[in-house]
Amino acid sequence: MAHTGDVNVEVGETQRETRATKVKRASSRDRMSTLEDKVERLEDGARDAVEKLDVVDGRLDELEAKGDELKDDVNIAINKAMEEVDKKGDAFQVALASLREEL
Repeated sequence: MAHTGDVNVEVGETQRETRATKVKRASSRDRMSTLEDKVERLEDGARDAVEKLDVVDGRLDELEAKGDELKDDVNIAINKAMEEVDKKGDAFQVALASLREEL
């Protein structure tokens, strides 16, 4: 009968090892699941960040284009103003010459 007792002891230890192994596996699965969730959230966050950067990049391109248009408009306005100043300067020179002749 001692032999049967030894078998029971071995079976009992094997059952404990099996339970411990199951607990470890479950714990490992839980950790792995948690890590997978975190990685998924990080990937989602990275994807969102890339999308937002694309939007910002597009808007910056629009602003640069509008800035170029504005520069062109300002240059045109300055050129027109300078033409007017030149015309008035020429008219002033003519008027000044005329006044000198009168004096």
